[in-house]
Amino acid sequence: MTVLTHPTAAHTRTDEELVALLRAGRPEAFETVVARYQAPLTAFARGLMHGAHHDAEEAVQDALVRALLALRRDERPVALKPWLHAIVRNACLDRLRRPVRTTALEPLEPLLGDAAADPHAALLRREELAALVQDLRLLPARQRIALVGHELEGRSHEQLAGELDVSVGASKALVCRARQGLAQLRAAA
Repeated sequence: MTVLTHPTAAHTRTDEELVALLRAGRPEAFETVVARYQAPLTAFARGLMHGAHHDAEEAVQDALVRALLALRRDERPVALKPWLHAIVRNACLDRLRRPVRTTALEPLEPLLGDAAADPHAALLRREELAALVQDLRLLPARQRIALVGHELEGRSHEQLAGELDVSVGASKALVCRARQGLAQLRAAA
């Protein structure tokens, strides 16, 4: 086993010596491998990933971790530089073969509403809703009940007539007057 006497001594080691030190569990050897090969491997990966720097960096990081794990469990001799390039190439190909990533929320978008809406638009909608609720409170009770029952709860005029103890025509008139009253309140605001 090779013994390092100084922290910078690893930088002068050959690839074969670094592999032996990695297999012996010496973390400074891995730091040296990363320092020596990360930049050229990232450039190589960027070429394979069509210039996607972030994806190239991730592929190199994955490849370096794979390499470290493989070196610790396998004692076969390796030519470090070409072996690392092969692992990076495979990591890049794996990434390129993956389907386009989706977020966990995409299947829920129909339930969540307009995910693309900006906060300003959401604030405006809340303010409009609050104003509508306030205007509904200003309507006479029977008009409010008829309008909410018909428009929001989907009740028929026959159902509303029975609940309000009025004729079907009177139910329609209450809804119509409620709409007109809301329109006047909105125009006055």
